[in-house]
Amino acid sequence: SHVERVVQVGLRGVGSARRPDVEDARAAGGLLVTARELRDRGVGWVLDQLPAGASVFVAFDLDGLDPSLCPAVNAPVPGGLSWDEAADLLSGVAIRCRVVGAAFTELAPDRDPSGASAVVAARLVIRLLSAIP
Repeated sequence: SHVERVVQVGLRGVGSARRPDVEDARAAGGLLVTARELRDRGVGWVLDQLPAGASVFVAFDLDGLDPSLCPAVNAPVPGGLSWDEAADLLSGVAIRCRVVGAAFTELAPDRDPSGASAVVAARLVIRLLSAIP
């Protein structure tokens, strides 16, 4: 099998991609959803863009979360996803699609002596796994 579509949710910040990169991703059928667009349209709208029953690999970059929730990342940028947005998105993907794998990346524990970011990451993993039918 092959990758039919890449969906990126929670994009924000200057410098993460050049304009030609964004244009190429969209031309190839990719769906790019900024964090603000997610808030405006809602998690349900994003989930509706995914074919029901599709096999998906979830690649969750913790940099996509708001740094007030998860400061222990390499590129903290304000305006990221909230707990509810991230948890609802992960649960929704697991319910709507067939999750065939997942990776949660970019946790930098040395940047958060309290360990709160690791707890957030672990709880998101649990949220995804517990929603898989």
